[in-house]
Amino acid sequence: MSNTQDYVQWFRAAAPYIKAYRKKTFVILIADDVIYSERFIGLVHDIALLNHLGIKLVILHSSRRRIDTHLAANQRESRFHHNVRISDGDSMPLIVQAINEVRTHLESHLSMGLPNTPMSGSDITLTSGNFVTGMPLGVIDGIDMQHSGKVRDVKHDEINQVLALNHVILLSNLGYSRTGEVFNLPSEELACEVARALRADKLIYVLQDVEGGEQLASTLSTADCERLRADPALPADLRHLLEQAIRAIQAQVKRVHLIDQQVDGGLLLELFTRDGYGSMITNLFYEGSRRASIDDIGGIISLIEPLEANGVLVPRSREQLELEIAHFEVIEKDGMIIACIACIPYSDQGLAEIACLAVHEDYQRAGLGSQLLELAELRAGTTGAQRLYTLTTRTSHWFLEHGFDEAVDFELPAAKLASYNPDRRSKILVKAL
Repeated sequence: MSNTQDYVQWFRAAAPYIKAYRKKTFVILIADDVIYSERFIGLVHDIALLNHLGIKLVILHSSRRRIDTHLAANQRESRFHHNVRISDGDSMPLIVQAINEVRTHLESHLSMGLPNTPMSGSDITLTSGNFVTGMPLGVIDGIDMQHSGKVRDVKHDEINQVLALNHVILLSNLGYSRTGEVFNLPSEELACEVARALRADKLIYVLQDVEGGEQLASTLSTADCERLRADPALPADLRHLLEQAIRAIQAQVKRVHLIDQQVDGGLLLELFTRDGYGSMITNLFYEGSRRASIDDIGGIISLIEPLEANGVLVPRSREQLELEIAHFEVIEKDGMIIACIACIPYSDQGLAEIACLAVHEDYQRAGLGSQLLELAELRAGTTGAQRLYTLTTRTSHWFLEHGFDEAVDFELPAAKLASYNPDRRSKILVKAL
């Protein structure tokens, strides 16, 4: 019975993610180490599941280890500059052979129907083509990179047309120029460029044994990534990944995930559980976002006074703000508080209240409210809250768009009832975490 209940609770907890991800676009890069590992079959099952849940998938692969093997077997040296392989003319046939070998191995597993597995009979339609145009890297620091290239263009409209048919796009790290040349493209950068071109909802790097990966937190902001990259002790491969993650987020890719495939099902754990499994990188933490202090009360009052005056927010005295200030997050720009939110926990009841969400009128189209709400959700999770609730008279539609539902029989915590004004006729909205 215990196992049954655990399964039921897990499935219920995964339901909001399943709903949220449907028809969204994920770009997934799989390292060739993973593709040739014993855990790859489980990952294929998980990719098939994502496809059947209605998620639009673009799958890419890296080929570095396989290329190293092919070159070594033919007594050719692997040379790198700034962590990018120098692809000389004599080595290119071996490089192309290695890339095609990885691609064929990946494609064969994605096409086999997964017999005698939970995903038996799954039929994934793979589509590939010349969706990526390449160009030469040229000479860098006096070194001719020869046939090593970079992305010139991604045919995003054509890719989106194929994804709309529920086909899975499969891309290798080769780019073709308009003059017929072939270039070896760095796979991490290729995945980033594809995600940027598609404005993907997620860019996911599935890796194996990433040096330094254990020091990454489960959730990172782009500012966190910049600080990590500044550490000279950070391994070069990890620094490069963080650089690509930052570039993707800055191009409005919503989330980047780094998953070290050491556990079967790591991809599903990262996507469908609150705690996740790998590291998620997001622009959630706006550059000026921080915990509020007593010194911010004046700025918060200036921000919320107009909203209190027109009835959007319940008036709060300075004394009340002083008591609640530890629960506030603020966004500051040029010394001015431009947005705030309060997340007040009721830990004994598994609840947290979202209150006093305000954004300065000059910044109301910058997405700061959504960022603060997501930040508050993360903070609420650390207190053990399983549900959020909020009271609103004017902004119910905004909260409904962000996953809240109107509650009819919801019982407010006793501490909240003491200050509750029924004459406002506020709607109570609830969201499960």
